[in-house]
Amino acid sequence: MKLLNLLRKVVLYKPPPSDSPFVLQNQEDKPKFDVRTEKESTPTPKVADSLEKNRSYIEQRFDYPHNNDVVIREITLNGDVKGFVVFFDGMCDGTAINNGIIKPLLELPVFNGIEKGYDKDIILKKLLIHNQVSTTDDFDSIIDDINFGCCGIFIDGIDQGYSADVKDWPHRSVEKAENEQSIYGPQEAFAEMLRGNSAQVRKILKTEKLICEKIVVGNVSKTRGVIMYISDIANGELVNEVRRRISGISMDYVISIEEISMMVEENPLMITGHILATERPDRVARALSEGRVALILNGSPRALVFPTNVYELTHAASDAYLRVDFANMSRLVRLLAIMISVLLPGLFLAITMFHEEMLPTYLLYAISASRQNVPFPSVIELLLMDFSFEMIREAGVRMPGTIGSILGIVGGLILGQAAVSAKIVSPIMIIIIAITGIGSFATADYSLGWSYRILKILFVLIGGTFGFYGIALGMFIYAVLLASSSSFGIPFLSPLPGNKLYKNAVFVPPIWKMEKRPKFLHTKKEHREDKISKKWKIGK
Repeated sequence: MKLLNLLRKVVLYKPPPSDSPFVLQNQEDKPKFDVRTEKESTPTPKVADSLEKNRSYIEQRFDYPHNNDVVIREITLNGDVKGFVVFFDGMCDGTAINNGIIKPLLELPVFNGIEKGYDKDIILKKLLIHNQVSTTDDFDSIIDDINFGCCGIFIDGIDQGYSADVKDWPHRSVEKAENEQSIYGPQEAFAEMLRGNSAQVRKILKTEKLICEKIVVGNVSKTRGVIMYISDIANGELVNEVRRRISGISMDYVISIEEISMMVEENPLMITGHILATERPDRVARALSEGRVALILNGSPRALVFPTNVYELTHAASDAYLRVDFANMSRLVRLLAIMISVLLPGLFLAITMFHEEMLPTYLLYAISASRQNVPFPSVIELLLMDFSFEMIREAGVRMPGTIGSILGIVGGLILGQAAVSAKIVSPIMIIIIAITGIGSFATADYSLGWSYRILKILFVLIGGTFGFYGIALGMFIYAVLLASSSSFGIPFLSPLPGNKLYKNAVFVPPIWKMEKRPKFLHTKKEHREDKISKKWKIGK
């Protein structure tokens, strides 16, 4: 019964319910629900005017002195007013703390708290010479900053604390993109530093309209990130929806941006992912200029782009930097490789097991002769070799770079030759697996490659069981599932359902013909270049 219900749900048309999920519209209404405004307000501890109370609370929260990397440094201002600073050793710049915080507090002219009436601003305006200092009476806010690499400052008699940004984490420098390589265009990739990643995007899009909106994810980890969008281009509803979904994540610890991707996806159980993850700042900048929204998370060397569609997942970063004919040739080869990697094994089984009449007679004799001494059925033979190929692929990824490449070449050659010599598999099956594997490596998006590897297994099973009819039914069901899904309010097959075909969907158009932004994004500004962008041709 469950199988019948699933088939009815997939094949039969069902009108959308009245409370259908979010659909992106061309209007600027505010969201009806925002989890950030619905949270219950709980009283938070406030900074007291007693230094002893503040220090006791700080020591209790940070489990001091049991917590070994917490540093609490007592100071006496030049006026016998006591205070202390607190920070994590290894997360802060010691020189900045010494020269910008402690030294001026100790050496600058006398601060007499009683005569000044404990003026809260005199510390901030006259004594602290560090360039990024904020003040608040909320203990939780100061402690969150300390956990993020800031230095907390408390002065006796002042019921506010100060937070100085002195972060200096160990981090990786900017390197070349590994998974999205391109001969042309920028070569820089994201690293794990939040501000370094947002600065790389801002370096490309030099406009004050580029907004980096702060978000904090994780009830305990307090992982920081930014939602990036161009305020005069991006649809307001899209920005609100991205903000609402990310703010609605309730987890204790959020370590990577991939966890957020799985939490905000509308169809998390679909084989094909619905969110684009990229390690290239130039690709994020191009997406923002089209009216999309991006998410950058501290500690993750990738960014998420919302929304996306099935076509953009097949695009490569190099498509934007090649000449039109070169880019279209590359994209056509890539699309054919994707189709081969998914359908070739299943089609081979369907033809050889159910539709032999489609093969030339001599080719059929050659295939039959090569399988004469193979003890396994064709389905088992193909699955066995495919599983061996996947093991070699995974082993090559886990091993160090040089050893991994050697393992893939030597393992594939030795394993294939030995299997053919032992009459375990036929030579034609080795060729099919090799072509399929090469086609899978041509997939531009890494997560999409995983999806197609799973689909390949499914098509092998149904092709070996039902022949062409099973493969046709499988393709139909998969297309229906794609058509019924969406990514942040746009159909996943956009712009096909009901819209004019987007010029950059399948083939790359000339850059001077891409006057408009994607219509399905409903951006505030429709045009991104003039009708005649090559002004030098006017009046020629």
